[in-house]
Amino acid sequence: MPGAPATTTVRSMGGTYMLNRDISDSMEALMKMQGVGWMVRQAVKYSNVTTVITQSTSETGHVKLHSVMQSTGGVKNEETWVLDGVEREKENWIWGKVKGNVKYIKISELEDEFLKEGWAQDCIDANGGEGELIASEQFSLSDTWTAYQVIGFADVNGERRQVRKVVGKKGDQVERVRMIHDWREE
Repeated sequence: MPGAPATTTVRSMGGTYMLNRDISDSMEALMKMQGVGWMVRQAVKYSNVTTVITQSTSETGHVKLHSVMQSTGGVKNEETWVLDGVEREKENWIWGKVKGNVKYIKISELEDEFLKEGWAQDCIDANGGEGELIASEQFSLSDTWTAYQVIGFADVNGERRQVRKVVGKKGDQVERVRMIHDWREE
């Protein structure tokens, strides 16, 4: 079943999602710009990628998302996000040392039209009609790229799906990628 249930929202993100490569943009140029190695790029390109997200509350009372991304090609990445807007540094084996923050954001606060458009009505109506998504802003400390990602839900090909949109920049190079994830029943 590709469609995510209406109970799964940006405020209740827990679940299992599978990247739908057939209707997502290619991530090749973005990952190459970020210095992701050829072997990892191939594993992402040619294998199934499943992400399991669990949601809890941090010690400070903020939403905490723990995601485990696993490909059938053997690539595994784990991340924990506290949605409080506090900047943190971390080491990631795929992207190197990065710093960034994660928070809820009003759609009206987004400047890039690519990031603003195409969201499901529940994302648009959230937050008193100002719209709401999850936003992650990451800066590489071992390179010069930045990545701004928003996560929400959109109706794609008649199904409600989790969508992640990324705008990556390095110098004059700008890459925009839309990744579409199908809901997977457990």
